[in-house]
Amino acid sequence: MIKLLIIGVWACVVTLGSSYVVFSMSAPEAHGEAESDFYDGLDYRSTGAITVPIIADKAIKGYVLARFVYTIDGKTVAKLTVPPEPFVLDEAFRRLYSSDDFDFENPQRFDLPGFMEELKTAVNGRYGEDLVQDILVEQFDYLPKGSNGMPG
Repeated sequence: MIKLLIIGVWACVVTLGSSYVVFSMSAPEAHGEAESDFYDGLDYRSTGAITVPIIADKAIKGYVLARFVYTIDGKTVAKLTVPPEPFVLDEAFRRLYSSDDFDFENPQRFDLPGFMEELKTAVNGRYGEDLVQDILVEQFDYLPKGSNGMPG
């Protein structure tokens, strides 16, 4: 009978000890760097794709296919009656369509950072305040006329 009682106490001690070890290993550690709260409250919104014809010498030379992501405060965007997406796409289309510095031979040399900054400034200018925090490129491709899938 005493053996049975000792085995029961031993089983309880082992169970409690193993539970403590498992719990202490799975608990998050308190030390370490605190994450930056710069992006707290910002929403990332993806735009639809646009196709912009690039025209030079009275002929279509190719097409720019683009899609963007913009960041905006989540609380602010919930209050807006018109979301920024149409303005982002409109400004992007206007700037790409009227661009005179697009090099058809070297499209990779397009000043994309300058373009993105102009785009952000123009969209915020339409609202009259700094709503859009940043505009990022999700897709930006140039397809010369007559390339795969495009009319020649």
